[in-house]
Amino acid sequence: MAENYADVVRTVGFRKAVEFALNETPGKFRALCGSKGSYSNKLEQIEDRFGDLYAEEIDERNGDTKNVDPDVERRWIAKPKRASVAPLLDPDDQMSTEVGLKSPLSVGVARAIRRYQDDKFLQGFYGTAYTGEQESLSAVPFKSANVMAVDYGNTGTPTGLTLAKLIGIKKFMRKNLVDLEIERPVIITTAEQEEDLLNIMQIQSKDYNPMTQQVLQSGQVVSFMGMDFLQAEIGNAKAYKLSAGSTVDGSGYRRLPVFLRSGMHWGNWLDFEGHADLRPDKNHSEQIAGYTCGAATRVLEDKCYQILCAE
Repeated sequence: MAENYADVVRTVGFRKAVEFALNETPGKFRALCGSKGSYSNKLEQIEDRFGDLYAEEIDERNGDTKNVDPDVERRWIAKPKRASVAPLLDPDDQMSTEVGLKSPLSVGVARAIRRYQDDKFLQGFYGTAYTGEQESLSAVPFKSANVMAVDYGNTGTPTGLTLAKLIGIKKFMRKNLVDLEIERPVIITTAEQEEDLLNIMQIQSKDYNPMTQQVLQSGQVVSFMGMDFLQAEIGNAKAYKLSAGSTVDGSGYRRLPVFLRSGMHWGNWLDFEGHADLRPDKNHSEQIAGYTCGAATRVLEDKCYQILCAE
């Protein structure tokens, strides 16, 4: 029997507990990425995207073939730093607490990993994307033309999330040739925008939503006008340490994420790694640690939008 048998058994048991907890209550955002990849290098190529081509009429008999060179855009994702969470379990506490499936510590570690991954999704949505050749990458900021003004539909007066803005954001997408018959847009809202939605008469009315549960009964707006809504307090710095500041603009208006799933990519370097180890330097307290490493990035600018909202 190996000398570290107890450590191995303890670690394996803990990893299983946390993986079960992760599957039981998954994070909200990572699953919304339309594409995913597992990577190992510091900088990884996601895809080569070819521009649209157009057929032209032939205007002469036996004429020369008119060749065209398609535009190609190469998108990249950079490896972030590893993230960890490592609480200590004191031996006195261990006497009355087991690390099981519902253990507060294992569930807490699972929540920390999920929260970090959601945070990285938002950071990638608002942040800089990269394109070009590896030797000379070009930074791609969020497309300013895809940001809806806070007074859209009511010029001069900042508004929250209104029916005019919902209609307008679909207009933005249509004008950018986004095929809304294939994909449904996703809008992430906070409690403030959820209140705005619940006050929209067309959302309240059964006439406009005959086949769905009425929102005034459920208190939730899940879908409307062919768009899906996901509620999350993205401005809460406790939950989203890395990205909360990016969810408001310089004037303090909320920057609501609106996107189609195929516009976002998740890169995974380490999904989850768990360890349970005794710490002689801590009077043999047990350290329960979880590690992850992943990031998100935009891959199609015209499938990512923002709606500015007053709160």
